[in-house]
Amino acid sequence: MRQENNQLQISKQNPLAIEIKNLRKSFKKNLALNDLSFSVKKGELFGFLGLNGAGKSTTLNIILGLLNKDDGTILINGVDASKDIINIKKSIGIVFQESILDAKLSVVQNLTTRASLYSSYFGKEKGLKQIVQEIMDEFQLNEIANREYGKLSGGQKRRVDIARALVHKPSILFLDEPTTGLDPSSRKLVWDILWKIQKERKLTILLTTHYMEEANNCDYAIIIEKGNKLAEGTPASLKTEYATAMVKLYGEQINPYLKNIAEIAKGFISWETSSDVNILRFKTYQEAKDFVKNNLDLISDYELLKGDMDEVFLNVTNAFKKGGK
Repeated sequence: MRQENNQLQISKQNPLAIEIKNLRKSFKKNLALNDLSFSVKKGELFGFLGLNGAGKSTTLNIILGLLNKDDGTILINGVDASKDIINIKKSIGIVFQESILDAKLSVVQNLTTRASLYSSYFGKEKGLKQIVQEIMDEFQLNEIANREYGKLSGGQKRRVDIARALVHKPSILFLDEPTTGLDPSSRKLVWDILWKIQKERKLTILLTTHYMEEANNCDYAIIIEKGNKLAEGTPASLKTEYATAMVKLYGEQINPYLKNIAEIAKGFISWETSSDVNILRFKTYQEAKDFVKNNLDLISDYELLKGDMDEVFLNVTNAFKKGGK
């Protein structure tokens, strides 16, 4: 009993929801995870990025207790997952790429069935009907409550999938490619609901995604390839370090200096010009910033822009393929 109380105290004091330390996993002679380490703060939207086969699913399966690790440590809310995985599962929800709900049951039947598995978590003050109604309200599911899950649209199914993962009110949600195949309108609705719930519940979300605009909305992200961590940081810091940057110069302000552009804009890698804008692209954001700072006497109407997460992802993974970061 004392050990459980100590673990609970650690959990309350620890600012990290997830800690992965030196995680290793091999399948025969193939190394899937190579001393992978990262941490996720409580209440954070964390992007876990990588190509297919990078090790994302292997990592998630080990965290969830679905696959044994070779070595390393996994802490969930400060508690060692290898020692208390049953209780840890109470604090996590997971949305897999493929749904695990029954296509023949209605939305409310699926959610009630799932909620009944966690009935001991809710206490006596709330019945299953109330729990299910609350989650349907949150995910705007009342209009489709009695429709068969298998007959829903892709966006509707995804909302039900996420509602199922959150019905027991976990503190951590794992989203594995949650909006793949959805149209832009459905993706926006899913994320609008998720952000609202995350804010209200102070929910921690670990997200794997191929959509870099979703990665751009994360608080923090890492990029892995072949089980190796290649880069990590906020989207802003990643774009500063790994993406090119551009300066847009408007009007005719730079035209008198076009002959000397190579001298004026040292370090630029490309230059595009049109009737109303000149675009200089630099290898790094700092070089672009320095150009503006050093030439304020020549330019006035300008924009300084960082590259995007697509460029970050491609530059980081391509550098790894070529043998260096």
